[in-house]
Amino acid sequence: MGLSIAAVQNTLELWQQGLLNTANKVVEMGSQELHLKTADFEDMVNMAGVNNYKKENFPNLDNWPKQPLCSSKSLYKMLGINEYYSFDINEELGAISHDFNLPFEDTSLWSQFDLVTDHGSCEHAFNIGEAYRTMHRLCKPDGLIIIAQVLWGGNGYFLYDKHFIEGIAAANNYKIMFNSYVISTGTKTNAGSDHQFHIPMNKELLMTIDLNRVSSIGVYVVLQKQTDAGEVTKFKAVVAVGNEDGWLGIGGGKIRQM
Repeated sequence: MGLSIAAVQNTLELWQQGLLNTANKVVEMGSQELHLKTADFEDMVNMAGVNNYKKENFPNLDNWPKQPLCSSKSLYKMLGINEYYSFDINEELGAISHDFNLPFEDTSLWSQFDLVTDHGSCEHAFNIGEAYRTMHRLCKPDGLIIIAQVLWGGNGYFLYDKHFIEGIAAANNYKIMFNSYVISTGTKTNAGSDHQFHIPMNKELLMTIDLNRVSSIGVYVVLQKQTDAGEVTKFKAVVAVGNEDGWLGIGGGKIRQM
């Protein structure tokens, strides 16, 4: 779990576009950390035009990939999002203890958050329908939901693709603000961060990728919640299978509940 180059880049772009101007509260599924080197982070912050960056506000940033790491809370606070929450059963980094498989029943937090994120956490729950229902309930109408998950090369119980994004958006009347595949090449920047690249979410483009030359492929989406209605859990399930020869196969079918 963590925000690497692709996630940090998109978060800064949302800020540049003014989509975080009124955001004051963020909650993350999983206790998230920044997974990149200081030099790369500073380059992206400068390119985005952020003028209140202070290195001392990002303790342990350059430690990655060694512990301790820098909490993503520092990034959101720099962008003006002052109230930070996270859910994690292990309570790391001050997280609220919650099992993603179970309903989140503290209604005082429903519809309270301007930004709700899943950076590689919900794939580790068996009942991911309940995990995404929790995210829906936490998000305010007009708030943003970010889902960054793995299509190939992950270590969770589920893999994700375009059909998942389209299904959850249609079922819950979300507006898709941004989507992409995230290609992790397995190579490093000069500073030592993992190279990652957003590419258009296009099946034909995806099928041209040589799996022998990438370490993982992810899906990334920014959704905007329109109303408190929703929580529908009928989706199209997708299975992706790859082998050591570089072949990637994708298949799907309808399921009643994730």
